[in-house]
Amino acid sequence: MPNEHKLDKAIRYIEAGLKTRLILEDIAEQANMSAWHFHRVFLASTGITVGEYIRKRRMSEAAKELVFTEKPIKQLASEYQYESQAAFTRSFMGVYRITPGKLRRQLGPLQYFNALLPQTKGEKMLTPQIKHKDAFRVVGIACQNTMKNNNIPSLWNEFDIMICDKITECLNPGTAFGICFYQDQSVVNEDTPFTYLAGVEFPLEKAVPEGLEYRDISDADYAVFEHCGSLDTLSQTYSFIYKEWLPNSGFQRKKSDDFELYDHRFQFGTEKSIMEIWVPIEK
Repeated sequence: MPNEHKLDKAIRYIEAGLKTRLILEDIAEQANMSAWHFHRVFLASTGITVGEYIRKRRMSEAAKELVFTEKPIKQLASEYQYESQAAFTRSFMGVYRITPGKLRRQLGPLQYFNALLPQTKGEKMLTPQIKHKDAFRVVGIACQNTMKNNNIPSLWNEFDIMICDKITECLNPGTAFGICFYQDQSVVNEDTPFTYLAGVEFPLEKAVPEGLEYRDISDADYAVFEHCGSLDTLSQTYSFIYKEWLPNSGFQRKKSDDFELYDHRFQFGTEKSIMEIWVPIEK
């Protein structure tokens, strides 16, 4: 299926394997991405981690079988890759707040968690600018995050309050960068840490101010997208980038840092706000 989006292909792979042992590296391979990058793209595009998606989909399908079949609960637990009926019950209650046995007895209605398969959209397509940026340095403060625990908002608060005005030699006053460090790890899960740095562009030849961190970004070509509106809808823009544009662009994502750019157009919390997403690309 040459026109099938890479992320959709990975989701179809998950859906076909809900009753098998799913390995993140195998799922990511369907999208032609590293496990770490796929995990991040999946979260940005769907608002949910890969592991949580698999858990909720398994629970949803198991709930249907509880109501509409007579399969023993122990058998369903085994089929949906749980080590024991007790583990299955705990996970089921975590999603539905009811035990599998009680659900079967009362045949209560549930809100199923449906597959994230593609739907027809009539939205206007975003058109990126293709730009080249020479090597540059960003100085600021960094934090460790995981897919489950996002410390980035508090990092920006600290940067705005305590750090920004102290960097007097930045190259573009009023412009800030959020750098997500690229990493290509063989084992990735929801607790795998990644580094994010909030900062400003700083001269390469100058000494980094004491107490601050820096990241040197190599020269690269970028697809530059504008996100308009509040940050609450940022995941929709990332979803378009990785599900719609990149698979059909003739480019592939380069294995280097991507970043967000915030300048005078950024107005936190307003619909008029504009920020940029810079995705490194190569033919």
